[in-house]
Amino acid sequence: MRSPDSELKIVSLVRYVDACAPAHRHDDCPFVVEQQGQLACGEECRGVLSSLLRREERELESGLQAFDARQLRLSEEKGAPDALWHTSSLLQVVVAAVRTHPLLRNGRFDLRRFVDVTSALGALGCRGIDPDQLVRRGMASIIKLGIAGWLSSLERSNNRKDWEHREQWQGFFEEGLVDDPSSTSYIKAALTGQTSRKFDFWIESASLEDIILWKPPNESPDELSTTSSDDVEIWTWIVHRFTQTYLDSWSLVSLKREYQFVRGLWHPSFAEELLRERVIAREDVATALADRATRSEDVIDPAVLRALTQQAAALLDEGQRTAAAALFDSARMLNPADIVAQNNYAYCILVDKPEVALPLLRDALNRGIERPAVTLCNIAFAESLLGNNEAALEACQQAYESSPERDLTYLWKRGDEDWISIQTSIRPWVIEFAAELERSVGAFGKWDERLKRLRLTQLEAPSSGPSSIEKDEGDQ
Repeated sequence: MRSPDSELKIVSLVRYVDACAPAHRHDDCPFVVEQQGQLACGEECRGVLSSLLRREERELESGLQAFDARQLRLSEEKGAPDALWHTSSLLQVVVAAVRTHPLLRNGRFDLRRFVDVTSALGALGCRGIDPDQLVRRGMASIIKLGIAGWLSSLERSNNRKDWEHREQWQGFFEEGLVDDPSSTSYIKAALTGQTSRKFDFWIESASLEDIILWKPPNESPDELSTTSSDDVEIWTWIVHRFTQTYLDSWSLVSLKREYQFVRGLWHPSFAEELLRERVIAREDVATALADRATRSEDVIDPAVLRALTQQAAALLDEGQRTAAAALFDSARMLNPADIVAQNNYAYCILVDKPEVALPLLRDALNRGIERPAVTLCNIAFAESLLGNNEAALEACQQAYESSPERDLTYLWKRGDEDWISIQTSIRPWVIEFAAELERSVGAFGKWDERLKRLRLTQLEAPSSGPSSIEKDEGDQ
């Protein structure tokens, strides 16, 4: 169901079309393009507007996703990637490698990472995908965010501080951190300004092995070259097309490239048989573009936020809550009003700083974050850590009433020695958590009764789902 705010934006877009004429176009229209010094309608304009008006009907007709990148990856044989793997799985291996540190946490070289990424690139090369172009063009932003994210988290953890290239990378960013020397400015520097251009030169000129191993340049370039934006768009589109299940996780330029492709207005230089491994309906692409057109400006680009989320999730799996929080603290600098970045930051600090996380979570709830039941669970957890059991039970009741029967997420749970982030259904978590709160004060009420019924009727544990850290199920 669309919000009133979205409805108003749709009406505004329709009025743009009604008033649009060859002699006069609106330069603030989200689909206007400049051609030879004059404004022209973007190719996707009409399809997007018609999709906006039919979206609710379309949502009722659509079924489950036919392409699930995560399940494709999990279905592959164990071991190093080979030529029999799906293109999606091979690309996910490369993406996971280039955004992570080349050393293990104990400081030893991560040989498995290097073997897997080189094997995957070799298999992709056999399919007509140029490994060099793929990494340099399609994964440049992922590499930048990976290195910047590691540096951003470095000051708050013991994460490979003795790495031989640490000081070189910190010096690489030095100029970009002049205005804001805090660790949270690394990501902003990597994406904008002089540091970003230095990154572009390094990615363009260094050997592929040096890029994969995060080996920094010895000297700063005298002149900063620029790569073709068209090439970058094409290869970024390939990465998004095969590694992201859901279109709302793609960048806007990738969505526009897909729209051109499905309409037959543009064809890539390599064999199109490869692209048939994933078929996307034209109407679905138009709907995704329509959604992007009506979303608020106060959000971080989904592709950027997704890359940071993947890194933070990996850090949480290793128990590095402070380092994961540092990534989202950095992300919030890109756009402080982004509600998902705020929510994810609060989730990462929830165990260690519940008094800081609680107002952030309540603010996210008041601003209409998607899946409010998850936020209510986290509010209940924070209240319990602060000793406010009555408020925690009230939040549990609200989460129980507002959650779908089989809504899955990641929530905090007490492990053997520390809190761990686990994947679970919301309702069972709420019931068990609230029943435990009741027992802690010597009461056995409705939550204890619900827990008894749950244990009688629960036949199987959940297998997969999204996270309290708002990440795409289709991501590896």
